[in-house]
Amino acid sequence: MKQLYTLLLAAFTLTLVACNKETASTQTDVMNNLLANKTWYLDYSVTGTSTRSYVGQSTYFVTYQKNGTISDSDGLSGNYTVEVNNNQSQIHVQVKTANGNPLEVIYDIISVGNTKLVLSKQIPTGTATRLYFTNK
Repeated sequence: MKQLYTLLLAAFTLTLVACNKETASTQTDVMNNLLANKTWYLDYSVTGTSTRSYVGQSTYFVTYQKNGTISDSDGLSGNYTVEVNNNQSQIHVQVKTANGNPLEVIYDIISVGNTKLVLSKQIPTGTATRLYFTNK
């Protein structure tokens, strides 16, 4: 009886461990599928209590490609990856500036759907900025 109990406990533990590994991979796959091959237009940004609207204006946009490349309206291009760190989905962007200097930006994914994307730009000091995008 003791061996049966031990065997059942081991099987249950293996099932939980296997599911946890699958969850992060599935989560990044879903995020990539929702982001990729779309152009996202910035509608507004919120920093602290300050909101800035770009609706109806020619504004910033970014395009995420399925092959992991990214380009934006500022002329920057490079690569991105979707990762899960400490249960937070993130987009890690690595581009080169016009001067050829490398630039890395990390965004927390607050929400992503077929037509709406909300990111929080991580900054070392100060207040994070939330960015609200739509694809049209």
